[in-house]
Amino acid sequence: MKRFAKYSLFLSLALGFADQIQAEAVKDVTVDYRHGYRLRDRTHYDKLALGANLPDNYAFIVETKFKTGGPDPKDKFYYDTVLNVVEMTLLKTFNYGNWTVSPFIQPEFSSVRTEWKFGVAPWYKINDSWSLGGLYRLELSDYAHDSQCNDVGHDNCSLDRHRTVNRFDAYFRYRLENLISTYKFIYMHGDDKLFANKKSNYEQELQFDYILGDNKQWRPYVTFADIGRSAYSSERQLRLRMGVVYTFK
Repeated sequence: MKRFAKYSLFLSLALGFADQIQAEAVKDVTVDYRHGYRLRDRTHYDKLALGANLPDNYAFIVETKFKTGGPDPKDKFYYDTVLNVVEMTLLKTFNYGNWTVSPFIQPEFSSVRTEWKFGVAPWYKINDSWSLGGLYRLELSDYAHDSQCNDVGHDNCSLDRHRTVNRFDAYFRYRLENLISTYKFIYMHGDDKLFANKKSNYEQELQFDYILGDNKQWRPYVTFADIGRSAYSSERQLRLRMGVVYTFK
């Protein structure tokens, strides 16, 4: 009931905000579909997101993520697909010369947790080819109790219902005509175990985007990432993602 109340509160705020917007003022509506695969886990994931630029430099994005369900999801592609999480982002962009700064709020909901994320993303355009970016995000997670956490022998789940994580991202982007390459480094530190029985974790990601179409409305992309496999293991794995963004202009 509490989780439903949180859903209702945010949706009410979002709908109230949308009521203030003239339909003709909404522009650059985007649809983003992405498929991912984790090599060691041998599991498949999908994402479908819808976003739009709003008046006064606001933007709103709704993102749904799916995964293979069942007791043994390994090597199963589009099999027994279930909803993983729903994430919503509301941000506003401020422009200062070559700088852009975007504060945002980003709630995320799933069957096992509710997560509220607050942050800011600055970007600096060096020239037409190079740009640098960053992100700071505070993540406040509220986990539902799992009955097996109280059973003897189940040490891979936390009895602490609340977790706080500070996340820092650094971006390095290079553009050559229609090809965009972005390197991202992520560092996370929290009050619970995140990787290898430690309270910190890191990820690296390299993404390539290519812009297509007469109006540059298509943007296929591919991503290679080095990620941790478990909060209780030092194993790492390669995560592959392929997707495409279409923009209604």
